[in-house]
Amino acid sequence: MDYSFLKHRLRDAAVHKRAGLGADFAQYAARDVMRLADSLPLPENPVISAYWALKTELDLRPLMTAFYNKGVPVCLPVVVGKRESLLFRLWSPQAELVKGLYGTEQPDEKYETVEPNVLFLPLLAFDRQGGRLGYGGGFYDRTVHELRVKNPEVIVVGTGFSAQEIDEVPVEDTDEKMDWILTESELIKVK
Repeated sequence: MDYSFLKHRLRDAAVHKRAGLGADFAQYAARDVMRLADSLPLPENPVISAYWALKTELDLRPLMTAFYNKGVPVCLPVVVGKRESLLFRLWSPQAELVKGLYGTEQPDEKYETVEPNVLFLPLLAFDRQGGRLGYGGGFYDRTVHELRVKNPEVIVVGTGFSAQEIDEVPVEDTDEKMDWILTESELIKVK
């Protein structure tokens, strides 16, 4: 079954819904997410991948800074091509970011490329079965698949606002499921 039209409509609705959340709410949510993330079981030597928030995405900078201050390596994704998997470059609060494809902020090539084993992914919508609706480029699905082939213990955490939950995300064969979902109100373990 082709879910393209359904996913397109769900994306439009999700973007509209997320845009309706106030800036004050988003600021409090970022702090609550940081607190709830403390309960997330991490591997022995975590390398955290986060994202630099675009528009009304949940801002993970406080969480990134908290991990960095604990001595945990933090990296950001780098889009290198339309059909390629993401690269990940180390980040620090002092890192200089450059504009990437699609308006993303990312470290330039002077920062070391690393391989994360914990990925915090942005989302437009999610369900409690681990379904994630992203922007449709497939970057995270391709990348997560490759990372899981190399290391089946990779942890994938979808991050967003609780208001982004829907009953069911249409999932195709190429869609990678999340292991956890982190919102301002709860940390959800996917069964």
